[in-house]
Amino acid sequence: MVMSEAAASLLYLGVMLVLAKAFEELFLRVKLIPFVGAIVVGIILGDGVMGLVSINTVIQFVSSLGIILLLFLSGAEEFEIEGKLSVNALAAVVIELALPFTVIYSSLVAMGLSVEPLLIIPLIMTSVGPLARLLMDLGITKTSLGGALFQQGVLIEVASVILFATLLSLRIGDSALTLMGMVLLIVFIFVMGPWVSRFFEWIEGYIKAREVEFAAVVSLILIVAFLAELVNFNSAVAALFLGILLRRYFKDRPELLEKLHGFTYGFFEPLFFVSIGLYFTRLNLSLLLIGLIIALLLLSSKVTAGALAAVLLKGELLTNGLGTSTKGGVDASLLVTLLTMGLITRSTYSYLALSIIVNSLLVPLIFRAVVKPVTQVNAAVRVRLNNSIMSVGEQLKPLTVTCSDSLRVAVNRMAERGVRAIVVVNDENKPLGYLSVQQLLEVDPALYESTPACSLPLNELVTVGNGARIIDVLRRFRETEAPIIGVVDDDNRLIATIYERELMRLLTTV
Repeated sequence: MVMSEAAASLLYLGVMLVLAKAFEELFLRVKLIPFVGAIVVGIILGDGVMGLVSINTVIQFVSSLGIILLLFLSGAEEFEIEGKLSVNALAAVVIELALPFTVIYSSLVAMGLSVEPLLIIPLIMTSVGPLARLLMDLGITKTSLGGALFQQGVLIEVASVILFATLLSLRIGDSALTLMGMVLLIVFIFVMGPWVSRFFEWIEGYIKAREVEFAAVVSLILIVAFLAELVNFNSAVAALFLGILLRRYFKDRPELLEKLHGFTYGFFEPLFFVSIGLYFTRLNLSLLLIGLIIALLLLSSKVTAGALAAVLLKGELLTNGLGTSTKGGVDASLLVTLLTMGLITRSTYSYLALSIIVNSLLVPLIFRAVVKPVTQVNAAVRVRLNNSIMSVGEQLKPLTVTCSDSLRVAVNRMAERGVRAIVVVNDENKPLGYLSVQQLLEVDPALYESTPACSLPLNELVTVGNGARIIDVLRRFRETEAPIIGVVDDDNRLIATIYERELMRLLTTV
């Protein structure tokens, strides 16, 4: 019996998804970058090794949504880009693009490979998505180092994508009207950002169903992505801009952000990375050798360029060089774009993509060895459920507000920690109860500044003593389904606030 494309796609997507998550877990356990595990799955399932799964229009469409949603969340969630751009910052971006471009292009020509400038752009750009994940894993997103690296990454990626779109338009013979369309789209996103936030707030106040608000956000992402593709601009970078502009809106609505997390990281993102591997041609020694040579040239030139840029920016040379060399996001999607448009062969795509994958693995490993995380977890604690809950107390500091604090203070503190509830305490630091995200969402955001925390009815807080074991706390979460549990001392003073998600992260960190 011959299956239709739609029916076969259901089977393929199911197999791809479960294997992607399994390989991501495997890579995580051996301290490698998880998303590369998903790419390896695609190489094995596709023509690269076994030839069991072929890319079709359904798989291509579903996987393309992954990078769009991933970069939207990167823009909306963790990072602040503050201050005006200096001349040194712009000069640093020029160095970080010009040096790797010169090295890679001249090297490929010397190797006798048929290349054009358009093909080099995906190789030399910095990928913001993997950089964001790396900085978050190390807990340095809100440090000066994290902010500087992310700002450079965004500038390099945006400049690269604009350059790529321009060269692509010239390559396929588009007119100046297309280039004008790209500029107008960027202006449109920045101008309309504040109005979009107000529109969502109107929806929130007029339509009480949370699902409608979630659907409106997803719809906007897809529409902006469509407009970007219409003018040959990269849809994922357009989504990144949109996320940055809506960051403040999402800070007040962590529950909505949590829904987007599950929607993206649970389904679309892994399928995107699997698809990168599916486009590979049959692997052979020659292809592997070319890919590795390009990878080493790319790594050395990117790190050198980043180090030179650090001189202008007064940063640490090696750290800046490595931080601006992250790969494995939009760069791969641009290679896929060139392949699907017939501008490169699958063989060319394969060795260029292989060089990106190798750098995706090497750069974070070296970066982790150079930059120490802000917080570290005792390995013994992670595997001993009988330990006292206070053995991880340093990672579970109390998150509270008082009755005199406004709802704006409560919302900001919850957003900073990324949680769904906050404890209200009295002047003696004794818990009175807690406020949940659901309660805050029912209040007009315009009233947050003037509304005291205790003006809302407080939920009863589940508490445990400071001698409780980790396993006891986990059981209380299961029994009560509480969003938060407080740890109190013998005088009933709050000494820690426990969130199940944070606790599970400590228990499973490798």
